[in-house]
Amino acid sequence: MIFDDYSYLVAGDILPRVRFSPAEGGQAEGLEKGHIILLNFFIIPCKHCKHMLEYLQKEIWPEFRNNNNLLLAIGREHTSTELREFRDKGNYILPFAADPDRKIYNQFAEKKVPRNYLFDSLGRLVYQTRGFEPDQMSALRSILQEMNQE
Repeated sequence: MIFDDYSYLVAGDILPRVRFSPAEGGQAEGLEKGHIILLNFFIIPCKHCKHMLEYLQKEIWPEFRNNNNLLLAIGREHTSTELREFRDKGNYILPFAADPDRKIYNQFAEKKVPRNYLFDSLGRLVYQTRGFEPDQMSALRSILQEMNQE
């Protein structure tokens, strides 16, 4: 698990209260225990973030979504309109949420993206990553597969 000086969470920490607005619009929603939750934080101009989103879409999302889990790609400092345009241009099918004023991100870290936070069905942090490193992504995928078999 990757920890750095900018992350506020460590293994075993409980999922912070998160309310998000889906990029598609609609009512604000909250994240609830009872599901495996994978949160990804990104910014549009970041090339590593784009690689991360492509990896999540290709390697994680197909299996992850079929197991009643929740994956949410959160655009730090981006509006829903910006995220819809980015999603459509990049042909992403991941669920996106806007965080234009960093209210969500600021509960997890001070700075640096991309970041992933994986929580078990009890809402405990199991794994986190920062940056886009193949070894971290491989470990994340393996942990997810194990969690879905339990």
